[in-house]
Amino acid sequence: MSDANRSPFRLDVDLITLRALVAIADTGSFSAAAERIGRTQSAVSLQIAKLEERLQTRLLRRSSRHVSQTPEGELLIGYARRILALADEAATALTAPEAAAPFRVGFADYLAPDHLHALLGRFRQAHPKLVFELRLGTGLMLREALASGALDVAVAGPDGGMGADDGEVLLTEPMVWVAASQGAPQGAPLAEPVPLVLMQPPCSFRRVALEALDRAGLGWRVGTEANAIQAVRSAVQAQLGVSAVARSAAAGMRILGAPLPALPETAMVAYRGPGGHPLTDRFIAFLKDGLAAPGAAALAAE
Repeated sequence: MSDANRSPFRLDVDLITLRALVAIADTGSFSAAAERIGRTQSAVSLQIAKLEERLQTRLLRRSSRHVSQTPEGELLIGYARRILALADEAATALTAPEAAAPFRVGFADYLAPDHLHALLGRFRQAHPKLVFELRLGTGLMLREALASGALDVAVAGPDGGMGADDGEVLLTEPMVWVAASQGAPQGAPLAEPVPLVLMQPPCSFRRVALEALDRAGLGWRVGTEANAIQAVRSAVQAQLGVSAVARSAAAGMRILGAPLPALPETAMVAYRGPGGHPLTDRFIAFLKDGLAAPGAAALAAE
């Protein structure tokens, strides 16, 4: 198409260029973006240069150490994420294998991010005929269900007898201390013993939190025990105590620092069941992309 025939109100761009643009925004460099999408750095640079020329707009600011977005680039990248998500959903729907058997997924409640429902909804929309069953519970419960053949996929932490080497790591993120969004200001003296809101045992987050407090020499008391992450959140927001959660599950709560001790990283791991459901690998890849991509929560919620 000649420049003369191009409408200024039409975005004439291929998906590969949009993927390159989003990858640059996510990684902060052309070289890392090229590696992510399987292209050469020169090819990615040429794609972006052509896109900027076509739009007559600077999308990225380049320096010797970092690449940042212009306001126009930030706007286009937001649209690009939505376009790519829709394109990937269409590809999934068109190439999905037929699956007559229900697809049974278990998710550790304490790891579930706030946008999990939206991610699962997108997968379900791409497979409208699929009978999708979701079970939330503890890692121990999911391990037992997986071993008995009652689940096709279990997403949990690397604990409860299931090591990370036995599954596929979807996301690595820090654990954080959280408190009510309204309460004592950051840095205020900490009440001792520290009032805690924790999941009922056995729970690896509970064990890690108590061990960290013991190492720091801080007294503690478990004031509230819960059997679901939503109950933990409600108790924390009611100012009944502080808790330790995965960073992706901390939305709406206040993250605390010192004098509370630092917490280690945790992992979200997908474990395959013995049955070999035809959608297992596709679902794990979908979750890995949706959970790891920056801005995934905002995108999935749309």
